[in-house]
Amino acid sequence: MKKIVAMSMAAVAVLNAASMDEAFVAGKAEGQIRAAYVSQDNEADQDTYGTAIGGIVKYETAAWNDIKLGIGAYVSQKLHFATGSFDEGKANADLFGENTKSYAYAGEAYLDYSANDFNLRVGRQQLDTPFADTDDIRMHPNTFEAAVASYRGIEGTTLVGGYMTRWAGYDSGSDISKFKKPADGSNGVAIVGFMNESVDNLAVQGWYYGADKFADLYYADAAYTVGFGEEMGLELNAQYAAFKEDTQADGTKSGVDGNVYGIGAAFIAGPVTVGAAYNRGSNGEGKTPPIGFGGGPYVTSMEEWTIEGMEDVKAYQFSAEVDMGAAGVEGLSLSVLYGVFKSDPAAVKVRETDVIVAYAVNERLGVDASYARIQDGNDNAGEGGTDGGYSRFLVRMSYNF
Repeated sequence: MKKIVAMSMAAVAVLNAASMDEAFVAGKAEGQIRAAYVSQDNEADQDTYGTAIGGIVKYETAAWNDIKLGIGAYVSQKLHFATGSFDEGKANADLFGENTKSYAYAGEAYLDYSANDFNLRVGRQQLDTPFADTDDIRMHPNTFEAAVASYRGIEGTTLVGGYMTRWAGYDSGSDISKFKKPADGSNGVAIVGFMNESVDNLAVQGWYYGADKFADLYYADAAYTVGFGEEMGLELNAQYAAFKEDTQADGTKSGVDGNVYGIGAAFIAGPVTVGAAYNRGSNGEGKTPPIGFGGGPYVTSMEEWTIEGMEDVKAYQFSAEVDMGAAGVEGLSLSVLYGVFKSDPAAVKVRETDVIVAYAVNERLGVDASYARIQDGNDNAGEGGTDGGYSRFLVRMSYNF
């Protein structure tokens, strides 16, 4: 990756200096200010909480010779209040870096080349693919050190190919702000995929991820929409994923192996949407499915729990959402979800209930809050076979500029 970036920057250096100056002057700055509070009440461990303010400040040049440069600072500053104590034992690490400290890092730093239907972006960047995605569920999205090319020259189709070497963010591990390899000793992840919407009301996609020292991941899904009128319709989707484990740096197998399929349906009637989804996994003994590098693509994923790490999993989800615009409150939505996750070989049964409120005050300002209750039916879903139950409350305010 370092060699790729160096070659790219060398190419930039030979461009006309005057045109470069114009591109920097015509560039634009944008970003988001975000404040967040999270608390978690655990059944078996100490309760935790945290409050932070931060956000993203990003600058991107205008294009010159079809090339743009971009850089974005990702910041989370820990806040203290006079009421109550706050130490490492009670600090919720979701909003902080290593040892629950504040952090600041370059989450994005890239060179972008676009010409006609072709685009190439090299450097630190956001990705939105099934098994490598931003998953913006705390202070910042995940970002990736990668070289990714896309081509849209075929009607209704996007082709994607690239290579990712490191990533950072909430899903990447204990130190959010540190860019890490996909697995210990890994050289990176090769990514190849396509998306197609050439058929009316039908969207399909297929992907392959060759993750060194981790696994080969294969994924495909399809979504079809049926309209029954201006305000009524049915959305149907199906997905399939297969995994082949790789040998890790220590010589053992990764344990990521097997396959998963899923189906889902959502019925829309004016401001109300109700849905149901199902995932079924099949694995060899001791093998489990992954979520990859981000939040994962599964139709039953909840606010907190997913099918990751569950052998021969069965998962069900039921949901309801109401758009309160029909009641005169534009931008406000209320959602309730209920999910059940079972792994018979491990005798694990987890139930999760989520309540989510999202309010877009205007185009720039938004507030979202969520409450998740996780119940460990057999008191063995936690680390070391302990009670894994807990409840988590999160509220965020975001202002875009």
